[in-house]
Amino acid sequence: MNPEHSGLDISLSRFDRIYHPGESVSGVLSITAKDGWSHTGVKITVIGTVTLKMPNGNQEVKPRRLLEEEFMLVESGKMDMGTTKVPFSFVVKGLNKKALLETYHGAYISVNYFITAKVERGVMKRGLEKGLEFIVEVPIRRESLATPVEKEFEITEKTLDNVRSSKVGKIPEFTIKGKLHRTNCLINMPLTGEVTIVKSANKISSIDVQLVRIESISSALSSSGDLSKGDMVKEATEIEKLQIAVGDVVRNMVIPIYMVLPRVYTCPTLSTATFAVGFEVNLQVVFEDGYMVSETFQVGLHRVQ
Repeated sequence: MNPEHSGLDISLSRFDRIYHPGESVSGVLSITAKDGWSHTGVKITVIGTVTLKMPNGNQEVKPRRLLEEEFMLVESGKMDMGTTKVPFSFVVKGLNKKALLETYHGAYISVNYFITAKVERGVMKRGLEKGLEFIVEVPIRRESLATPVEKEFEITEKTLDNVRSSKVGKIPEFTIKGKLHRTNCLINMPLTGEVTIVKSANKISSIDVQLVRIESISSALSSSGDLSKGDMVKEATEIEKLQIAVGDVVRNMVIPIYMVLPRVYTCPTLSTATFAVGFEVNLQVVFEDGYMVSETFQVGLHRVQ
């Protein structure tokens, strides 16, 4: 049967497309040929890159290659009419034996791994190309992460930062207690904790938990566009926000925190000489009059074997 269009399609053996360094990625390239055609070869390219974008938006940084592999899947010849399925495989390994970083889609820092299939069909027909992203996760062995590091907190009108002492007496009284069950978070587990409004002179409108990423990039750029050591430019952006209570909550009632960490939009806490990715959790309590109390907690994200 002659198909309506020519095209390429990539499918991998794993539905979630998640792989670890050293593992083999196997899949199938489906080549659909309308009327059949000649070609100069079917090529597979696998590339992993770190892409950095300066927060001010005025400087472009040359992407850093983490993984690079290219091979001819089908030698030049003629593709028969219909669909031809060709298996392929490759090993996930760093370029020049360097360590791989985990897939991450940030606002200013991104780590991506792509498989691209390409076939050139001569002068009279346009080439065909298909890309597919696969996800790399990099677990580590660290015994210290087996023990949760809990963080208890108590917030009152007297513990607020950036409030002049002369103004403290004008802030309505409140006491908010709670805990994060662990600040050394496992990335494949939800972030959990609890909040209790012990007392509040003003009515409460809502309570939110906000997950924020802190991306840092070296401010120094060489003439070639590569990063060199320099001061870090930091930018904080929201990943997700979870409303855990609405309205004037009952006093002394324990309100649970349960936040699932989104895949690829978070990654294990990362720090290199030229860029870094960190994370914070903000607890935000909004009062009925619009006044908001916010407390920030530093958290480390980790992926263990």
